[in-house]
Amino acid sequence: MPVPNYYGNDVEKAPRIARVITPGGHPADYSQPGIPQQHRKYGNPMPAGLLSFACLFLLFGLYGLGAHHVKHPNVVVPLLIFYGGMNQNLLGWYEMFLGNTFSATIFLTFGNFALAYACLLLPAFGVMQAFTDPATGKPTEDFQYAIGIYLIVWACVMVLFILAALRSSVAILCCLFSAFMAFVLVGTGDLTGRKSVYRAGYGFCFVGAASGFWAAMAGYWTPDTTLDWIRISPIPLAKNE
Repeated sequence: MPVPNYYGNDVEKAPRIARVITPGGHPADYSQPGIPQQHRKYGNPMPAGLLSFACLFLLFGLYGLGAHHVKHPNVVVPLLIFYGGMNQNLLGWYEMFLGNTFSATIFLTFGNFALAYACLLLPAFGVMQAFTDPATGKPTEDFQYAIGIYLIVWACVMVLFILAALRSSVAILCCLFSAFMAFVLVGTGDLTGRKSVYRAGYGFCFVGAASGFWAAMAGYWTPDTTLDWIRISPIPLAKNE
């Protein structure tokens, strides 16, 4: 079977096999000599997805612990929809296109979690209104129980992610474990009504935010743009084989 010739009739460009493939993994095409050859490569979508994860967890931690006595944290809804939901969904499908099923599954899951949580707070979906007591105009205890069960289910999903990430890095494991603890504790607080459990859960949101920033910057601060003393390692766990 003949080997494809990516060099046209210019045999001077074919002495080294390394020149057949660009740094982005694409065949080098010289069929259009009037256009300079482009060394294309794919960008890394993980820093953007991890940043949205970290920002959302930081906001939830601040609002949950009553920063500046904010009692109606609905300002987080646009962030849930756009930066958390749509952004992570797009990045998840991009990761799937790149062949990274692990990151794609996590981003798509967190993206849809953010969108679903935003729907709980938006009046247009009528979720909170269905649990509102007509006499007082406030959500009933059933709403808190429903949210608690909802978060416990998501904690179960985090367990599956943690098992899948045991060979990834310490930064990613910290993100997933802190998300697991936050979901468990906040969900338990909703089910039991104990404020101390709530506070502990929202405290883990800060751990998740710090871990998300760590993992994101480990992939974003690269030698191309960042000084050596600024760059950080996510502490890989996989052994070099």
